[in-house]
Amino acid sequence: MYEVDEGGFRVSAYRPFFKQRLYFSRELNNSIRDFPQIYPSADAENLGISFSGPGFNSLFHALMTDCVSEYGLTPSASVYIPRWRYRPSPTLRRSVRPRLERVSNINPQALAEFRAHYGDRRISDDDLFHYVYGVLHSPQYREAFANDLAKSQARIPMAASRAEFRAFAQAGREMADLHVNYESVKPHPLEEIHAPGWNPRARDAYRVQKMKYRGKRGDQDKTVIEYNGRLTLASIPPQAHEYVLGTRSALDWLIERYQVRTHKASGIVNDPNDWAAEIGDPRYIFDLIKRVTTVSVRTVDIVAGLPELGV
Repeated sequence: MYEVDEGGFRVSAYRPFFKQRLYFSRELNNSIRDFPQIYPSADAENLGISFSGPGFNSLFHALMTDCVSEYGLTPSASVYIPRWRYRPSPTLRRSVRPRLERVSNINPQALAEFRAHYGDRRISDDDLFHYVYGVLHSPQYREAFANDLAKSQARIPMAASRAEFRAFAQAGREMADLHVNYESVKPHPLEEIHAPGWNPRARDAYRVQKMKYRGKRGDQDKTVIEYNGRLTLASIPPQAHEYVLGTRSALDWLIERYQVRTHKASGIVNDPNDWAAEIGDPRYIFDLIKRVTTVSVRTVDIVAGLPELGV
């Protein structure tokens, strides 16, 4: 008989900007990879970069998360590189229940090579980690190494100068903050259109069934999202749709995931409104569209400002 471990319940990243409850267990999960060493407990702090692995069949992409992430976070995101890893502390006796310590996952040799190359011993593990995130977003990098990325693991080149290294690292930091903390960024001031008689205090005022862009498939107006029968969000900047993760833009992912679904075989209802109710914020999904619009526009701006790699 299997006994439930209360420590197994986690919040996970199932799809881009879509969190879901997970029971994390080697016995019950098909594959947990190295996540027990990356997120050994529900309160373990870490960051990781999920990106396209060899053989991906969509645009190369990367996304940073701070929790256990589904193997197919996007259809082709199959590699997860953490900032830290956890291991038993060597300072405790074997008879004592092992206490975990967090250690850097940055290869010391790689850090030494970057420091020597730029003549800068101030380059830190964090600098290198965020530099990698910046480079993985570089359109020049993705184009120049397209064939290699499709066949093997991503390799990270050195920027032409120390200044450009710092620029990539800073861009990586800014994007990491946006992508990890997307639930707290400032909402984009989208236009709200309310149906006559709409009451923001009504129980179902912000309830979602299935969002959609205005218009029919093949002729959609992606500047407008019909949120429900009473609410519409308009004036979405076209730039927001330039931030693409695999096969969809970030906003496309929201529309695809935040809808009520019933699993045919089991009859189980997956209702994203339950998450909003659980965290006590009926506007969660509504405001999330605005926040992810901010994330998308800012990401596009940051990527546009990346320097040349010099490769």
